[in-house]
Amino acid sequence: MNILVSDSWLKEHLKTKATPKKIAEYLSLCSQSVEKITKVGNDWVYEIEVTTNRPDCFSVYGIARELAAILPRFGIKAKLEQVTSYKLQVTSKNGLPLEVKITDPSLCPRFTAIIFDNIKVGPSPKIIQDRLEKAGIRSLNNIVDISNYLMLELGQPMHTFDYDKIKGAKMILRESIAGEKITTLDGQTRILPAGAIVIKDGQGRIIDLCGIMGAENSAVDEKTKRVLLFVQTYDPARIRRTCQQLGFRTEAASRFEKGVDPEGVIIAMEKAIAMFEKNCSARVAGKLIDIYPSPPKPKIIKLDFNLINRIIGLEIPQKEVIDILKSLGFGLLQVTGYRLQVTVPHWRYNDISIPEDLIEEIARIYGYHRLPSNLPPASIPGIERPKFRELRFFWEEKIKIALKYWGFTEIATYSMVSSDLLTKVGFDPQDYLKIANPLTQDLVYMRPSLSPSILQIISQNQASSSDIRIFEIANIYIPQGEKNLPEEIPVLTAGLTSDRFYEAKGILEALFEDLGIKNYQFKKGLSVNKIFCPGKMAEVLIGGKPVGILGEIDTAIAHYFDIAGRVVLFDLEVNSLISRATQVKKYTPIPSFPPIIEDLAFVIFQKVETAKIIEAIKSV
Repeated sequence: MNILVSDSWLKEHLKTKATPKKIAEYLSLCSQSVEKITKVGNDWVYEIEVTTNRPDCFSVYGIARELAAILPRFGIKAKLEQVTSYKLQVTSKNGLPLEVKITDPSLCPRFTAIIFDNIKVGPSPKIIQDRLEKAGIRSLNNIVDISNYLMLELGQPMHTFDYDKIKGAKMILRESIAGEKITTLDGQTRILPAGAIVIKDGQGRIIDLCGIMGAENSAVDEKTKRVLLFVQTYDPARIRRTCQQLGFRTEAASRFEKGVDPEGVIIAMEKAIAMFEKNCSARVAGKLIDIYPSPPKPKIIKLDFNLINRIIGLEIPQKEVIDILKSLGFGLLQVTGYRLQVTVPHWRYNDISIPEDLIEEIARIYGYHRLPSNLPPASIPGIERPKFRELRFFWEEKIKIALKYWGFTEIATYSMVSSDLLTKVGFDPQDYLKIANPLTQDLVYMRPSLSPSILQIISQNQASSSDIRIFEIANIYIPQGEKNLPEEIPVLTAGLTSDRFYEAKGILEALFEDLGIKNYQFKKGLSVNKIFCPGKMAEVLIGGKPVGILGEIDTAIAHYFDIAGRVVLFDLEVNSLISRATQVKKYTPIPSFPPIIEDLAFVIFQKVETAKIIEAIKSV
């Protein structure tokens, strides 16, 4: 996500003489990337790409906080100006009622609200209009502009209601019911999915699609005299899911879905009160409501200096490590020998959890450009046996090369498939893993087999070629219960058009020879999943254990995919092949005596399996 920050606004929070060019250079080097800087009048505007794991940087103040730690590392003085706190005063004469109920605290970890009266709606001061314009937001009026201004400055979205339009002075925050409707501020009527966060008033009207956009029925207009302001945090996953389901996203949603600091809520609220009183002639007309049932406990992380040196590859003095952490807002609890304990600042609570996170912070502020460029130590090839993961890459490449020489083309398909695709091959979609928020209806289930994708690709390409040979090596996903992750099994699946059962069998035999696999056999079997024709299927065994299947696709299945003609398919477990493959060929000495070759011909019944004949010959 990119944000626009003006230099003049940034230096309101950061006291420094650094030039815009130096700020852009050093911020990009140690933190967020500055895509470009643009001259606008007498000011400069930075376009900054902020990574999704750093929602604390989605604001002018967040960028200033980063620069306060970075610039001194390059010999440039920089001091962060703290946000001025506001002392709230409410008299008994102006207390307006407001009842707030939150049905599930997990929906809204922190909720604050306050009422203003004596509101005068009008244009914002020029400085606010200019800063909003430089950030790419159009000025509307002083009330809306304050909300947008503080969202950009502090990274905390907020929303305003016309207090007199909230029926019964009551707000109930709850989950939406599928099919409920809301007309949002942009004039669009939207049908809500189940599980969105909404607020309804005393008459049951939905007045806010929380974290995304307010409703028209409670909007502030030029006649507004009393305003309800609320500042809050929401469950990020719900906001993101709702945006995906509705197909639209706002500036506020982009921040809420990445996580907003609940401790920063009250800071934003206090500054909002001051700005409303100054720019809207507002008076506080009710007590500050602050619902915060479960404040997070302080997060303490233990860090070993030896671990820092080992991971970074450079010994950084302890004092410098401590200075870097303090400059980033980490609290120092204890230093004992080569160990220290720090507390994580509230604005980094969600993305700093383990010692390695702290080491990453130390490395980037110390400067990646200052770290030595050394090749990692490596063992001499051939001395140690490669690990299984490395072996898998080796053998997979060998399999791919072999199939290429036999005329096959490798394909790569999505790991997700549609319910229609599963049904075509006889699978019940309810038995497999369904994605909670699929991008499209074609990508709903994690595939339990590569066969549907292979058949779909053959169907799509049969018009351009009658001779199709394709294969794919990828994972399939087998459910292991609701509370467990699925089992991921790498498989090789290949398909050939026409009546080529015996050709496919020969290709498998040649593949096994290439892999150094000797004790394989094909055993006639019955089709279990009904994808293969009865009597035209063989189970593939290695060492007497099943590793896959070979067969001709049932004509009904081929018809479902609109495939004209026959298709032969084989499906093998990759790990079973790799575990039995031998890289080193065994030397067989030349016989001392010349071989005696006899050419024998036998007349046998057509139904006799070749494997039994070979077995009988070998037993002699």
